[in-house]
Amino acid sequence: MKTRGLVTLMVCLASLNWSVFAQQTDEQRKARFEKFKAERIAHITQAVGLTAEEATNFWPIENEFQKKKFELNQALRAELRKIRQAKRNNETVSEADYKKVIELSLAIKLKEAELEKEYITKLLKVVSAEKVLLYQNAEQEFAKKALDNRQRERGGRRQ
Repeated sequence: MKTRGLVTLMVCLASLNWSVFAQQTDEQRKARFEKFKAERIAHITQAVGLTAEEATNFWPIENEFQKKKFELNQALRAELRKIRQAKRNNETVSEADYKKVIELSLAIKLKEAELEKEYITKLLKVVSAEKVLLYQNAEQEFAKKALDNRQRERGGRRQ
């Protein structure tokens, strides 16, 4: 009977430790994402040469654009997760499943292009065309740098 109580206590403690660990990981993930966003804003602001007034008008538009792009890609991420999970479970992924992801990806790219056109038009109302072009270049540079850093952190392998 004592052994059973001890085992129960150990299982409870282990699950408590796991939940604390999971919470720390979630908090660490959020902190890394906030740091990433701050670095991105600093990089783009500097590369574009935004004045304080321009930044005040620019960032709300750009943040809204990023949010809409993120929402637009949610369905694609979900489908890709399903395929990865199926492969991890050694389940067969059908040709139709792959085609569905390809078609969804293409549809999203078209919608993203329309969204980009809409938001570039909005940005052109608050900064010059030169700065919009600098923004596009800075965004690409930062994305490449972030990807390189991520691969370096993971030992050069993609996941």
